[in-house]
Amino acid sequence: MKSIAIWYKPVNDNVESNEILDLHFNFWKIPNGSKRSYKFLDIGIKLSNTKNIKTLKIYFPIKIKENDFEDIVGKFIHKVDLVSAIFNENYKVISTTSSKSYEIRNAKNEFVFNIYKTSISDLTFEQKYDGTIININIPKQEITNYFRFRIKGDFINSLSSVSVPTNSLLESAFSEIEMIDFRVNEIRDLNQDLLEEMKIEKLLKIQKQHFFFICSKDEELIGNHQPFLSCRNLENYRWDDYVGIKNINKQIYLAYHWKETNVESASTLIKTKYEKNNWKTISKYAIFAFILAVIIELFSNWLYDLIK
Repeated sequence: MKSIAIWYKPVNDNVESNEILDLHFNFWKIPNGSKRSYKFLDIGIKLSNTKNIKTLKIYFPIKIKENDFEDIVGKFIHKVDLVSAIFNENYKVISTTSSKSYEIRNAKNEFVFNIYKTSISDLTFEQKYDGTIININIPKQEITNYFRFRIKGDFINSLSSVSVPTNSLLESAFSEIEMIDFRVNEIRDLNQDLLEEMKIEKLLKIQKQHFFFICSKDEELIGNHQPFLSCRNLENYRWDDYVGIKNINKQIYLAYHWKETNVESASTLIKTKYEKNNWKTISKYAIFAFILAVIIELFSNWLYDLIK
């Protein structure tokens, strides 16, 4: 697994700037009956000062289709309870003169940061370094700005590997093990030419990184790179529209939380076990057991006749 990378191209190379970067990653894995689970990654980026940032850049180590990467601010910005749930604070939203920018204020009506909604014209895709660089045009302001995107498709599939337990035939039939390996700004995993481009432009140090793994209550966390900070139940009635998948209102989500502070790079490794006790799986093995029983019965009768 190769790492993603986040950096920026400055407006003025000679200006000394000290942008503080906070990252929020939400890896969603939602069961889909007997089919493959829905998976996608939400990416939240908070920058303390964007005045000298001409272009924010995100590199993915795989080719990204344009319809697999989208701005999702519109999925939550008009629901105050969802905004508060995402940031775990009691916030309110105020629309500014620009429809692309929203002020976030706290309970004392004090300004906290802006949430900026990019449009298609703000995003360009470059196929480079055996992957894709997404260039994001953002407002040049001396205030904190927050951006939120969602990526799905081949990149998400590349983050995980699925296997079955080997210690029991019955267990392997009804469960699977998945390992998720996610890395940000890991130098040893990045293309050398890409690293040169990042050094010529401006690197960003990660002040905070929050990583959430959201899954079904039936999924068991059996291994991770470090102990999680918390685990909580997400109210599905609040998050269903945000997730954007129909007919999942009976799902119960658990959100596991990990946090890194003041790092240049971050790695998250998660290992889970999921029980596949659906009717299709049960029926398949019931039919198999029936056929096996018939074969044993026929063989027994043949053997009995032969001996007789």
